[in-house]
Amino acid sequence: MTPTIVFVHGRAQEFRDPAALALEWVAGLNAGLTKAGLATIRPEQVVLPHYGNVLYEITARLSQPPRLEVLPDGPGAPGPLHPELPADVGETERSLLADMAAVASLDTAGPEARMWTPDRLLSWDLARRVLVDLARRTRVDQEIISAHLRDVAVYLTRGRAEVLAAVRAGLPPNGPVVLVTHSLGTVVGRDLLDDAGLRSRTLAWITAGSPLGLEAVQRNMNPPGARHPGPTVEWVSAYDVNDIVALGHPLRPMYGEPLRDVQVENGDRPHAIDRYLGHAEVARPIGEAVSRG
Repeated sequence: MTPTIVFVHGRAQEFRDPAALALEWVAGLNAGLTKAGLATIRPEQVVLPHYGNVLYEITARLSQPPRLEVLPDGPGAPGPLHPELPADVGETERSLLADMAAVASLDTAGPEARMWTPDRLLSWDLARRVLVDLARRTRVDQEIISAHLRDVAVYLTRGRAEVLAAVRAGLPPNGPVVLVTHSLGTVVGRDLLDDAGLRSRTLAWITAGSPLGLEAVQRNMNPPGARHPGPTVEWVSAYDVNDIVALGHPLRPMYGEPLRDVQVENGDRPHAIDRYLGHAEVARPIGEAVSRG
């Protein structure tokens, strides 16, 4: 039976046409398959379950007017990055930011970034300095970094069940699949693979620009930890060292085998999925899994 390629997108895809989005992924993948000397794929071989609107709606529901009592008491006090969101979302945001600072070894963060309080919160002043330095180091706007932290935190704390339900509704009910995931979608993909039925049908799992290397993500998985889906799942994880979302790579030392890390260079768009898929070494395992299925 011919495998279905399942694309699971990342954040900031709300209000996108899923069919048009899938075509963008197909175009990027076909560029990589051509470089690899493999047959290209057709759009009808692909499904892209769209959860962007669901995540957006969850965040909108959670958002309330900022309350004065949740604002930091001073520069050295803990404070929320997004004061309109619940406290558990904010704590997860700050843990993610602290992990990113530690992995990136930011000079301005200094040893304080590794000196956790019991709830692992950074001071408001340090959080601002980390955001500024991450933006300078990676050439990514602070607002984009902040929005990434928000969306990952919302999924991990409040959005998992609804997002997974939306994605599962778009999966093929039977037959082999090749799971190709990007950014926050790699966390969604890891949750999907907790299902033994889907896991047994998955010929290969490709992650691109994944935050699964961050301890704060691993700690908030269900159950927590750096857990490989299992020995039957061949996992290829692609990353660009300039991709801020992929801080924490390579993943193999944390997750074990079978996992192959693939470092690529995506130029001026280090997190772009079409750039990832356009590399022969990323496209090849997808094409090979499809052909042997």
